Amino acid sequence: MATTSFIVEDRLMMSRISTSAITVTQIIPHGVRTYGCCACCYAPSACPGCAAFPCIKDPEYIVKEMEASKYIYVRENSIEWNSPVMTSKEGNCCGQSCCLFRAQDQVSVLYFDDPMFDRITDKSRCCNDCRTFCCGGEGELIQIDSKFCCGCCYRATPPVFCAPVCCGFCCPIIKHTVWVAKASEAIRGIKEARDNAKERMQIK
Repeated sequence: MATTSFIVEDRLMMSRISTSAITVTQIIPHGVRTYGCCACCYAPSACPGCAAFPCIKDPEYIVKEMEASKYIYVRENSIEWNSPVMTSKEGNCCGQSCCLFRAQDQVSVLYFDDPMFDRITDKSRCCNDCRTFCCGGEGELIQIDSKFCCGCCYRATPPVFCAPVCCGFCCPIIKHTVWVAKASEAIRGIKEARDNAKERMQIK
């Protein structure tokens, strides 16, 4: 059956090829949680608090569940990623379990024409590979944000519409951060997809 493209005249970037689906054009490898070189074993499932010690990892079941929940999709008009967090599993203690955890999804979608989508930069920490080996890490970090007023201010999400650059380290509403396996490759792939999408919209 032939598909009809879905065009939104007022905001072309919302347009898509199929009316019933959004095409995923690329899957970017996500960052993987790595524990420091001292971590030699997993905490028992019944005693997850043991992971507070530097030589013990989180319980194996929750580590696998967290990694299985992560993804980064480059779509035809946007990017979508899931950065799950660890939370208590449902149980009989005030509705929660005292010892078991589950992955809580945190899915974000950012369209290529979003005002917050202006710059993509590599924000990986200095000597990341060495520090990850010694202390653990989540991979490499990319940041998506937008500056204006000669680079003195960040665009922010309502109810705050802007923030000075000096607040960049402590203000999460002015940026989107994504843990990836390789920052340079992720940035290149996202930029190419955004440029292609804008070119396609101009043709239409």
